[in-house]
Amino acid sequence: MELREKVAGLTRAAAAPAATGENGDLYNGAGEGLSRAFELALTPAIIGGFGYLLDRWLGLLPVFTIIFFLVAVFGVAVRMYYGYAAKMKEHDAAGPWGNKETA
Repeated sequence: MELREKVAGLTRAAAAPAATGENGDLYNGAGEGLSRAFELALTPAIIGGFGYLLDRWLGLLPVFTIIFFLVAVFGVAVRMYYGYAAKMKEHDAAGPWGNKETA
């Protein structure tokens, strides 16, 4: 066994286990869900905060806050919808029922 093979074996053994299998998919899904929840909650709040600052500067208190907040909620919802649709299309194509061309 060469030194290169020994080092490769040690680095593979020291690496964290891949996120596959029953528990790996669960942990990955929980991480994705948490990140989407933060995105859904924080993005409209931050954009609405910018609208509030603009309202305070212009003296039109609730106008831009409400508009910016609603536009941000709509934008996040559209982004999540199209992201989900693309992921499901990829998932369906990878499955045994997918439309694969045989050679």
